[in-house]
Amino acid sequence: MKEKFPYIGNDVTITEEMCDLNGHMNVLYYAQIFEEEFPFYSSLGFTSDYFKEGYSFFTLEMNIRYLKEMKKGEIASPCFRYFAVKPKLIHYGGVILNESNEVSAITENVLVHVDMSTRRSCEMKEETLNHLNEMLEEHAATGEIGFDLRLKI
Repeated sequence: MKEKFPYIGNDVTITEEMCDLNGHMNVLYYAQIFEEEFPFYSSLGFTSDYFKEGYSFFTLEMNIRYLKEMKKGEIASPCFRYFAVKPKLIHYGGVILNESNEVSAITENVLVHVDMSTRRSCEMKEETLNHLNEMLEEHAATGEIGFDLRLKI
């Protein structure tokens, strides 16, 4: 499955503090693992310099599916890829793989590009959009992901 997701995040070892009364990782930490992958965002060109130019992205929608339990001591490996890009929107997602390379969780996210001076949506610059479309092609070239997407743009 990893080969279908071109950006491989940092492995996370599940700690006791991350587990709930059921003895498995609490849903809060799945979201945290997916959201803490800031190097993924930087690889897309969304660096602090980009934000200093007055632009950002807001999350419009996030969907997480929980497929297999993650327990204390197991290693969670987040992986990401793009699914679609439009002038104002990005649809990306990822999986958390367990040590057996099985999908434990799936996330999908829709982001909107925002002009921070107005805090309203706006189209991305042409160079940014071109960069994202190139990455989208690279990611799509890895093949089908093996599950249905629930979000659309």
